Amino acid sequence: MIAYPAAMDIRQLRYFLAVVEHGSFTRAAAMTGRTQQALSKGIAALEQQLGARLFERGSRGARPTAVGRLLLDHARTADATLRTFEQRLHELQTGTEGEIRIGTGPTAAGSVVAPAVLALRAAWPRLGVRVTGGVLPELLPALLARELDVVVALDTMLETDPRLHRDLLVNDEYRIMASSSHPLAGRAELTAANLLEHPWVMGRRLGEVEAQFRQRFVDAGLSPPVQSLESSSLDFVRTLVRDGGYLTLLPSRLVHVELGSRQWTQLDVAGFSWERPLVVYTRLGEPQSDPPARVLPALRNPCLFIHI
Repeated sequence: MIAYPAAMDIRQLRYFLAVVEHGSFTRAAAMTGRTQQALSKGIAALEQQLGARLFERGSRGARPTAVGRLLLDHARTADATLRTFEQRLHELQTGTEGEIRIGTGPTAAGSVVAPAVLALRAAWPRLGVRVTGGVLPELLPALLARELDVVVALDTMLETDPRLHRDLLVNDEYRIMASSSHPLAGRAELTAANLLEHPWVMGRRLGEVEAQFRQRFVDAGLSPPVQSLESSSLDFVRTLVRDGGYLTLLPSRLVHVELGSRQWTQLDVAGFSWERPLVVYTRLGEPQSDPPARVLPALRNPCLFIHI
C-alpha cells in the first residue's frame, strides 16, 4: 500500500531527480555532494514507500522505470515549488530581491548579457546576479544540474537536449576574420585555397559551425587547415590576429568593436559564412519564478527596464 504522498521526503525526491538527470548513481552522488551509499539508501527508502522500483540499472547506467517516469514530472514540480519558497523566504529574511545565475558564451557576454544586467540592477538594485562565462557544451550541463538559471549563447550544437527550452534572441553570423593589414584583406574573389596559405587560430568546441567549416575545404578537394593553435581566450585570439597575421573564424557580434574601428575585416569567401541563433536556454517544464523570470524580457529589450 502506498503511503500518503505528503510523507515523501524532499531530499529523497531530489536524489531521484539527480539520478534521472545524470544517468547514474555515481554521477548523481558527486553532483549532490553525497556519498553513493547515502544516495542509494534514500532512493531505496523512496522505492519502499511507493512499493515499486524507480530505476533499472544496467551497463549504460540507471534508467527510470514506468513508475519512475510517472513520478518524474511531479517530483520536478515539487522541487521547483519548494525552491521558489526557499528563495522567497531568504529574500524576506535578508531584505534582498533574490539572485539570478546566468551562464553566458563569449558572444553574448558583452553585447547582450551585460546590458540586460545593468537594466535589471537599475530596476531592482538589491537583485543579486552571478554571471559565469564558458562555452555552450560546458554551460548546458550546469543548467541541467540547476547550478544556473539561464544560459545565453550562440547555438552551435547539432542537437538540442529535450530537457531544455530555447528562446531565440537574434541571429549572428560566423565569418572569416583577419587584421585589416593582412595580405588577404580587401582582396576580391578569394578561394578556399587562399585561406590555406596563412596560419589559423580557432576557438574551442565550435560544434556544427566547425564541422561545416572543415567540410567546405573537403568539398573544394582540399585538406582543412591544420589546427595548430586553439584557444577559448578571445584576448589570445585578438593578439594573434593583430600581431601574427593569423586568420580566425568568429561571430561578427563578438568582434564588432574591431570591425567598427576597421582594425579587423571580414574576408569574403564564397560559402564561408554561417548564420547561427543567439538563444536563451532554460529548463523545460519548470515554472519560471522571480527573479529568473525577469531575465528574458531584459535580454530582449534592456531599455524597457531602465525607467521602471
